[in-house]
Amino acid sequence: MDEKTYYRDHWVEVEPERLNAYTEMFKWRPEMEPLLAPADLKPGQAVVDYGCGPGGLALELARRAGPTGHVHGVDLNAEFVGLARKALAEAGFGATSTVHHVMDDKIPLGNASVDRLVCKNVMEYVPDINATLAEFRRVVKPGGIAHIIDSDWGMLVVEPLGHEKLGELFEAAKLAYHTPHAGRMLYSGMKKAGFANVSVKILANADTKGHMQLVLHNMVNYARIGGKIDPKRADAMLAEVKQSIADGTYMMVLPQFLVTAQG
Repeated sequence: MDEKTYYRDHWVEVEPERLNAYTEMFKWRPEMEPLLAPADLKPGQAVVDYGCGPGGLALELARRAGPTGHVHGVDLNAEFVGLARKALAEAGFGATSTVHHVMDDKIPLGNASVDRLVCKNVMEYVPDINATLAEFRRVVKPGGIAHIIDSDWGMLVVEPLGHEKLGELFEAAKLAYHTPHAGRMLYSGMKKAGFANVSVKILANADTKGHMQLVLHNMVNYARIGGKIDPKRADAMLAEVKQSIADGTYMMVLPQFLVTAQG
């Protein structure tokens, strides 16, 4: 393992257990509508799903683009690409979708070629946010919309862990995130990239049922891989969270930045 590139490598190669979990976790759900609404998706549009994963969001984008639109999924994980292609084809969108397997951060489409670009929870992992935003600007048509949804891990809350324990855990796990504070950087970044009418919203829903446990489990796994935390201590933190879910005292909040702009 190369700690310098792990933030990217752990998406290029995804172990089966995590692959299965992400396939379920990344499915579109109606309660996610506020995340997507600012993209103003309409039938007939050409849409990019940048970092499409196993295709959960791409399916919803294809439904909205309709038979006269086209969805382009883009991902660097070959298994995700295969799953996304299969899901889109089985849902009847094979002819109105293309899933591109890329080995770098370029989008294999022409200049000013798409009406919409959606990127959900990817920017924290790219090697150069500014270069990626410039690539988004390149492919979005004048008047088109780029809509980015991303986290800012500096705003993560997990109770009952508290600030100190959570800070210790994230410090040990940070090798998995190239830019953990990506959310707060997107507004200025999109302006610098030449986008117009940049707007930002922050959505922060509290999980009190344990639905976001996978996020925490992944963080603990990254901390273990980095070797910078005692495994017993990491296990104790997970046990504390599990007990709080059973007791009804658990709460997890990870604010999402929604940054929307015109090409």
